[in-house]
Amino acid sequence: MRGLLITLVVIVAILVGVDFAARWVAEDRVGVALQDALDLPNPPDVDVRGFPFLTQAVAGRYDDVGLSAPGIAYGELRDITLTADLEGVSVPLENLVNGQVRRIPAERVTASARVNPTDLARLLDVGELTIEPLTAADLERLRSEADADDSGASGSSRALAGVDPASSVRLTSTTTVGGQSVQVAVVASFRLSGGRITLQARDIRTEGADDANGRVAAAALREQLSGFSTSVDPGQLPFAITATELRAEDGVLVVSGTAQDVDLLDPPGA
Repeated sequence: MRGLLITLVVIVAILVGVDFAARWVAEDRVGVALQDALDLPNPPDVDVRGFPFLTQAVAGRYDDVGLSAPGIAYGELRDITLTADLEGVSVPLENLVNGQVRRIPAERVTASARVNPTDLARLLDVGELTIEPLTAADLERLRSEADADDSGASGSSRALAGVDPASSVRLTSTTTVGGQSVQVAVVASFRLSGGRITLQARDIRTEGADDANGRVAAAALREQLSGFSTSVDPGQLPFAITATELRAEDGVLVVSGTAQDVDLLDPPGA
């Protein structure tokens, strides 16, 4: 009896190993096909979810597939990270076996493109840029600091009056005022309009400056406020996805959308 159990365990282990090996081969071949079709710098990470894999491969249908591709250049952006969840993906087993993957139909694609802060810094022509979410508590604190500081170095509570924290971020960077490098924090609102990402600076303040330096810099910073606004065209995302949502998440701006019934190997704009 014990010998039989050991035999069964060995057989199961072998089958599991074969299943994972087959999954790895399939993911690698799909990734290479996507790299070639979409002209990506590296093969994207492909994750065929669900177990066992072999039953999905025999049927040629995969209901839940993940995709991640960093370092993509689209539109005015040079370094976005694309992540996608794919539903109803069809790839015949024979195509995976012989490596001839020429079509990858998917019933639904939900994708997000993470905009690298270095891209925004380049477009704004500023130094290193950090992006932080803005909560209602943060906004109230900023307004209180501005009310308590009449130098202007802590910003303007009036400028913050109509700011919606749900569609705003706090940008921290450096700029030049009077020939001196000054660290500043900018409250900016963002929106998605006509497929473009619009970032509008609402208020600006100096960071870590004493009252004298802050007072001198405040007026000049007001004149530079528009320099922290921009409108960015991310271009059409892969898989014929039209951007429909923009949000701030984990220190980046994320633009996302969905597409139905697409071939993943069709180039953007096809």
